[in-house]
Amino acid sequence: MEATKVLQKKKVIAPKLRFKEFDKVGEDNSYKKYLFKDIFLFTTGKNIKQNEASPQFETPCLRYGELYHMYNEVINKVFNRTNLDKSELLFSQGNEILLPSAGEDPLDIGSASALTIENIAIGRTINILRPMKANIYSQIYVAYYINQKLRKKISTLAKGVSISNVYNSDLKTLEITLPNLSEQQKNASFLSTVDEKIQQLSSKKELLGQYKKGVMQQLFSGKVRFKDENGKAFPKWEDKRLGEYLIYKSERNEDNKVELVLSVSNKKGFITQDEQFDGYTVASKDLSNYKIVYKNDIAYNPSRINVGSIARLNNFEKGIVSPMYIVFGLKDGLDSVFFENQYATHRFKHLIKVGCSGSVRDSLNFEDLANFKFNFPSIQEQKKIANYLSKIDNKIDSVNNQISKTQTFKKGLLQQMFV
Repeated sequence: MEATKVLQKKKVIAPKLRFKEFDKVGEDNSYKKYLFKDIFLFTTGKNIKQNEASPQFETPCLRYGELYHMYNEVINKVFNRTNLDKSELLFSQGNEILLPSAGEDPLDIGSASALTIENIAIGRTINILRPMKANIYSQIYVAYYINQKLRKKISTLAKGVSISNVYNSDLKTLEITLPNLSEQQKNASFLSTVDEKIQQLSSKKELLGQYKKGVMQQLFSGKVRFKDENGKAFPKWEDKRLGEYLIYKSERNEDNKVELVLSVSNKKGFITQDEQFDGYTVASKDLSNYKIVYKNDIAYNPSRINVGSIARLNNFEKGIVSPMYIVFGLKDGLDSVFFENQYATHRFKHLIKVGCSGSVRDSLNFEDLANFKFNFPSIQEQKKIANYLSKIDNKIDSVNNQISKTQTFKKGLLQQMFV
């Protein structure tokens, strides 16, 4: 009996999302696997101590801690310089991929950046990858790839207890799957364009924030004044105790009738406790002693108000907070949005600093808060100021939403563009 030959179709390796011109089946458009040791040359940077780096020094440099906080996948500008002799330094060629070799969190070690600039002094505790051969990979594509596909894998290679370390010898064992160079370059260019959009929006948000700070300094100091609807000046501002406008509240959650447990974040305002503690519940099972907060009430953590943990409830109708929180409302003579902006002023922060008491942690009780003195405009001028600042806030919120949407778009791309 003649043997029957069974032809098996070769499995095609390809990402879910791909540019059409590369979607044809063929050797030139296939993805190939490489070991790091076969495509990279490995080295490490040289020591640049913290006191040896400053924007005011001469030689552009990059230290490992900056990779966590100051840079993303692509580095085309550095912020620091060093005063060390050039003979003591290791300089970039503009074709490097950088990964921190140490960190408190193992996931930080898997954070890759493509350094596209020549003659940058690279500090120690940085693993440096350079091309062994030409035309194998795009450094920008590989930086995105490592952050998306290999970051967790690299974290498992980390050694150490309080400080985790990953060495070049560990990285050599990793595997990467790459398309041809032209497809890498197109993907890298597209992702870089998305990142540029995020950076532009972030810069716009920062400028709006700076503009608002400048406006607030002018408005709350009385240097810039609004006029009424008839073009006449509002009455003079009056020096008053804040307590004249505050209503102290301490309603308890008897019978556990309110279940939504809230916390005050120094950046986001009121958030659910699940969000505050990443899904963990730290509240007591018995919530009857928790304080009820209603919409437009203001609450603060007395031991964290010095870092901005004070907010007005405007995103929920009501909730409950820990008994340690101070809760109060406002009388008709003080506009809530005006006050919300006032506790972001230098004056308010200064009063918190000098008015805090306590030995272990600074703490501000309600009586001290009520004794703060401010110059208050009339309620009509307060509303004018509040409306103007709200318009700026709306612009900032709009830019924030654009940033979030673009970041979500980028996340979706990264999940689908790599094998």
